[in-house]
Amino acid sequence: MAQTLSDVYESNVLNTQSHGRWEAELRLGYQHNGTRTVLRDCLHRGPLAVQRALYPEGGVCHSHLLHPPGGVVGGDSLNVFVEAKDGAEALITTPGATRFYRSDGRVATLNQSLKVGEDSRLEWLPLENIAFPNAHLVTRTDIQISSHARFAGWEIWTLGQPVSNQAFDKGMIDGMTTISIDDKLVLCERLRVNPATLQHSAAALRGYPVVGSMFVHGDAEALPELLKSWWAEQDKPTELELGITYIDGLLAVRALASNTETLFHILTECWLRIRKHWTGTTPDVPRIWRT
Repeated sequence: MAQTLSDVYESNVLNTQSHGRWEAELRLGYQHNGTRTVLRDCLHRGPLAVQRALYPEGGVCHSHLLHPPGGVVGGDSLNVFVEAKDGAEALITTPGATRFYRSDGRVATLNQSLKVGEDSRLEWLPLENIAFPNAHLVTRTDIQISSHARFAGWEIWTLGQPVSNQAFDKGMIDGMTTISIDDKLVLCERLRVNPATLQHSAAALRGYPVVGSMFVHGDAEALPELLKSWWAEQDKPTELELGITYIDGLLAVRALASNTETLFHILTECWLRIRKHWTGTTPDVPRIWRT
């Protein structure tokens, strides 16, 4: 039986708070039981947890990943491991943005490992990460996909506090995403943001405070033209740049924007069309996004 959140707090709060930081780990394993996908394995330590499994669209298991403290500070360490076993269909999102707060110099770490088994589908669709000015963090995301699996996942970063005109002019982000298909590395992408890189806008983020990347694998050959055709028909939002590429069986959608809402909306529209391409039906967006 999985531990409750109160159990975790009682057993770990002294260890974590005595060092002035949180150490948290979450392991999720999804399995198809012949009728629907179930969250078979759920182990967690520290302030990471998921709500009960939800089924808003039949047999697909939806999970909301929770980080109760509400933010990450320097020295915190978060580790997430997800496996969709053969035949499973799971969608994971978050009920709110993940906030990385300003640091006294200590570095926060976020490690995410996603594994998608044979004939499985995993959709990794968290809300945005917000890096406050002077945050220091290292992130690593490793995605392993079977060649006969489907995966759609994104990562969105809001740098600084654009609404209050506070730029990310101090601090450091060192991010890396790797994607392997049948144990063959097909993508290794870095996101490095610091005051030095921001001086070279043409080779960095071109002055935009919001950046997002979405990667898709599985029955994806037709998706680039499908998304490009849709995008060509849209009234383009101001202060947004979008790129769509396909290489080595992997679709990449990358975007820069002046605000989070616009970029999130564009990636959501891409996901809805991808899902319709896969299943023939357009899903409702997760209800948690509307709250």
